[in-house]
Amino acid sequence: MADQQLIYNCPGCGKPTPSPEGALTNKCEYCNLVVRIGGPHRILKYFYPTKINAYGARIAVDRYLKKQGLPLSGKIIKSEFFYLPFYRFRGMALDYLAPTVEMVEVAEDVQIPARTKCKLKGKEFDITIPAFTDKEFGLISLGIRPHAVPLYAFSRQDIPEGTTIVSSDIPPHKARHQAMEIHKHNVSLYNKSKPIYSAMIGERLSVIYFPIWAVTHETNGMQMTVFVDALADRGYSHKDKPFDYKGKISTEENSYFLKPLRHQCPYCGADLKERYFSLFYPCKNCGRSYLLRDEGYSEVKCQAVDTPLCVPFWRFPLEFNGQRHYKTVRDFSKLLPAELALMRKQKKNNRFYLYSPAFKATDVNRWVKRALSVIKTQPHDKLYDRLPALGPVLCIDEDEAKEMAVFLWRVATSKYVNLRKGEFQFDVNYLQSGEVVWLPVEDHQLLGKSLGYKEVNVLKN
Repeated sequence: MADQQLIYNCPGCGKPTPSPEGALTNKCEYCNLVVRIGGPHRILKYFYPTKINAYGARIAVDRYLKKQGLPLSGKIIKSEFFYLPFYRFRGMALDYLAPTVEMVEVAEDVQIPARTKCKLKGKEFDITIPAFTDKEFGLISLGIRPHAVPLYAFSRQDIPEGTTIVSSDIPPHKARHQAMEIHKHNVSLYNKSKPIYSAMIGERLSVIYFPIWAVTHETNGMQMTVFVDALADRGYSHKDKPFDYKGKISTEENSYFLKPLRHQCPYCGADLKERYFSLFYPCKNCGRSYLLRDEGYSEVKCQAVDTPLCVPFWRFPLEFNGQRHYKTVRDFSKLLPAELALMRKQKKNNRFYLYSPAFKATDVNRWVKRALSVIKTQPHDKLYDRLPALGPVLCIDEDEAKEMAVFLWRVATSKYVNLRKGEFQFDVNYLQSGEVVWLPVEDHQLLGKSLGYKEVNVLKN
């Protein structure tokens, strides 16, 4: 899929410019203008262009009726073209699975539970669910994998005149919850284990508009409506009555049309380098560094180990002020004796941090296990005010990293009954603001996969 691209009009030269779908920054191949085309939490709109017009839709209707053994279409009452919205969630799914207890026979007619342990697993996910509630269309699934068919950036001028764009009347947070429930069900089904904790990290939410024709015709005095998939050019459902859509028409609410803006340093105005999916951009002109936010840029201090190759992590200081005060590695070693008991003396008085990777890797399972090991080892490397020379791009923002940190804390404390309740269990709002640090490479195989990490889905015109 590497040859598929998203096409946008460059604000510098006006020419159609290719960019990987989901990229945050890109350089025009004609005028070399670098632009910012997204943000970490922007809900971008895409659409599939129709493959057929009203005449083609009628032919598809007759094919459908013939296959169903119904009379062919007679007089066409009306043909209406719709775009139906679907949410698409992509990212990394993390699960801490309860063990399946097996019985082991130790003597005749005597069985005891086998010794088992929980599993930590991670995988890529790509889920699409309807963003509308109207059941009249008879479509509850997108029916295709979005990465299998090129998408296009949504703009009003590209939509045929007279099109009805159905409203996204399901809010994103409810759709996200539904996607999580679908994922949990699939995990339980295929792993035969129930998830104790689950999280979706590095997810990207977009809206995909799917083309549908609704053709109402009359045969032998009876009216019928056939719904046609305008991408696959086939009928998929019918109703023995006329169809009149009475739902809401789409607005630009809860979404973002792609608007390329010049990608430049907020301080000196120099152009910043395009790095596609990265959130981190240093300015070579003034020496400042920035993280890309939805609202623009925020300056960030670079702290990295003195090695050529390093990886970015978010870290969040953790502290409890209940009956006892827990702040340092020494304090937390009393809560997590199995994980922190053998810490070197130099680390004992260090501040305790929750670490979360700020990079992605294709091997999600290996990636999440590495993240947990960093929390257990509490790095003690000296950090310098310097830019990292080599390493994977920083592509996970602070909010996502907090969710990951909370998930890892719950996994780390799951074996301790006294830590499963009260002040020791918290959500993302409890964590303080984090900072990015670049740490040395411990797993070169994982790093190699991170350096070679490419987004699977890209688009073409």
